[in-house]
Amino acid sequence: MTLDEMLALLPDNTTGDISAADLRAIVTELYHLGASASQVFAYRWATTGPPGTGHVTMDQPWQLFATKVQISETADDGTIVGFGTVDTAVASRVWITGASGAQFVADITGPSVDLGGYRELPIAPRSSAGTAPANNAAVSVSLVVVM
Repeated sequence: MTLDEMLALLPDNTTGDISAADLRAIVTELYHLGASASQVFAYRWATTGPPGTGHVTMDQPWQLFATKVQISETADDGTIVGFGTVDTAVASRVWITGASGAQFVADITGPSVDLGGYRELPIAPRSSAGTAPANNAAVSVSLVVVM
């Protein structure tokens, strides 16, 4: 929930008609934001899978009907990415951002599947802006988890 969405639940009123459900939604969102952790990794975009070392792709690249992100266990800079926190989180989200500002955001809906050298993350897309990066283009992958 964005700040604007939270504020929309609290209209400027003088009658005290803010609902308990709206207030609960805001407090819950703020709690989740405070109990979250994120990491950002450098990757290269792959237009087809499975991804090689340092690459990331999707089963339906940059589409809101995609169901899986496929991500190398090793980032482009050689960093080994751990998926334990993502797999055990209360909730998690992935952002893939291209150099042009194009961005794909999805909720991770379950634990990753280890496919030897890369992981497959089940997703529910939230938004897609801009066009998919070209093959081998630099992208950043942000993994955010709620503990």
